[in-house]
Amino acid sequence: MSVQEALGHAPLVLAGLVVAFVGSAPLAGAWFVACRSAYVLLVGFWLHAEAKHAALSRRLGQEAAWLKFSARAARLMVGDAVAFGALCVATRGTFVLPGPSWLVFAAGALLVVLGVGTKAWAAASLPKGTFYWRDFFVPAQHRTRILSGPYRWISNPMYTVGYAQAYGLAILLGSGPGLAGAVLAQLAILALAALVERPHFRGIGPK
Repeated sequence: MSVQEALGHAPLVLAGLVVAFVGSAPLAGAWFVACRSAYVLLVGFWLHAEAKHAALSRRLGQEAAWLKFSARAARLMVGDAVAFGALCVATRGTFVLPGPSWLVFAAGALLVVLGVGTKAWAAASLPKGTFYWRDFFVPAQHRTRILSGPYRWISNPMYTVGYAQAYGLAILLGSGPGLAGAVLAQLAILALAALVERPHFRGIGPK
């Protein structure tokens, strides 16, 4: 990560850290909802505008447009992740799963490893830039169905099993609002996939 990229991430990261430090559950909840909404709605709007009208690439060119978009999306992603962590920290100890503490810890840790591992494996199995929706800006010459990595068994591992770490973190910290936030976050990203991503890729189709 370059210094410029780090500076771009800094405002939302610092805001999330402040929210976690303050420890107010209502503030943390509101900040998380705001960050998740900004991430999903803005990314969805930008992608839809690009798919329908080439809104950014007509002005900047395909590659430059994607680089600009991916920088914006990355800032929102990082801010959203920090906001979720802040929510779990600020509301820790509000939810207790039944059973021995070691089992609860093991379950949470397993979910974190499963989610992070699946997401990393899926990202490594995708063509360059796909994690940041490059195909919306620089269409692939030959689009084929991805059958490597976890995509051999799951059509969308990023948005399904890849969200297990959110539930795991909430369980590890005993955060009831964190669990609710994980559900909200996953539903929101699945809505983005259904309303923006799938129509786009269905339109260009495999070649």
